[in-house]
Amino acid sequence: MRKYCGTPKETIPFRIMDFFVDIYANLFYKKRKLAPINHNSPRILIASLGHLGDALTVTYMFPLIKKTYPNASIDLLTAQWCEPVNLHNPHINQTIYINHFQTNRRKISSWEKIKDFYRTFRQALPLLRQNDYDYYIDIRYSDAVAHFVLPFISVKKAYGFSRRALGGLLDIEFDVPTHEFHHFDMYFMLLREIGVKGSFADIEPYFPIPPNVSFEKIQEKIGLANKPFLMLFPESGGEHKQLSVEFWAKIIDETLKAHQLNVLLCGQTQMSKQILDLVDGAHKQNIIDTSAKINIQEIAVLSKNAKFALTLDSFPEHLCCIFSQTITIFKGTGYPFFPLANFPVYLIHNHKPSVGMTFERDNVEVVYQENVETDAVKALVLNKISKLLHE
Repeated sequence: MRKYCGTPKETIPFRIMDFFVDIYANLFYKKRKLAPINHNSPRILIASLGHLGDALTVTYMFPLIKKTYPNASIDLLTAQWCEPVNLHNPHINQTIYINHFQTNRRKISSWEKIKDFYRTFRQALPLLRQNDYDYYIDIRYSDAVAHFVLPFISVKKAYGFSRRALGGLLDIEFDVPTHEFHHFDMYFMLLREIGVKGSFADIEPYFPIPPNVSFEKIQEKIGLANKPFLMLFPESGGEHKQLSVEFWAKIIDETLKAHQLNVLLCGQTQMSKQILDLVDGAHKQNIIDTSAKINIQEIAVLSKNAKFALTLDSFPEHLCCIFSQTITIFKGTGYPFFPLANFPVYLIHNHKPSVGMTFERDNVEVVYQENVETDAVKALVLNKISKLLHE
């Protein structure tokens, strides 16, 4: 009996759809004739139709695959908004784009999102049909699974999760555990099916930076002097994860009152300007608003040179902790998204189910606070900032 993810309004259509999908899969699709799997140089299709954070952490799978199958060819099925993450990845043979309407955050109507989904699906099909894939792996266990492509392409073995329907098209359909789990636990579950073994200790976070992106060029672009700086990312993909502009303004004021450095405000919206408007006028000369002015590669280079980054649970958190120490605040999320970091992370969260969970990456210090937007949390953050700046 499948367990579906979502409200009854969502899951009832899944059950109806799967009734017919299972009939089709059992009578036709699963009886397709397929050549033997090429174990020496398998062609693998990885599907990840989510957001930037998923796009980055999914790439951590690729070196593990290459370690087991040095001659493997990896194609990636992802969304166009994730292109900057994958653009320079040396492990990807081909990137194919489908903009799933369920994960599309563009400020357009639902109908426009559906049309964009259909358009990109039609563009992707000819590229997907060029190859005979040995394995299909879809890492999504919530919305926007890509199993709908399977009847249209050649795949010998397909693995994924069935909580958002279409599980009948998979050769092995997985459910998620009932207890708290890290998202990479789910990746390992799928990788084991293709013979790739690993643990959290084997994960080596990375992000390729093209050689033409230099720190000096970025300094000139944003007007950054040769002075210590921190990077502040007050935005998250989900607005419910964000903290108030007043909270961030107080953090900046107290930090600049005690320390001589610059603060780079980073984001994509007007939130940075709103924070800047609340900051003490005497401190504004030490703040640079880079919102919508720097790209992902430039953020990576800046984080390599920053004293540290201050983030929420979001893509910048996962990116910055590859290159620098990070302070991060999780509002409403916890253990499933704890960062896979190269540098130490100080993580404050209010996710009660995650209290006491053992995380196998020993460079993440975790602190639970019932409410993360309080004077007590501000004090924790400011104390950690002082320690980092005096190291």
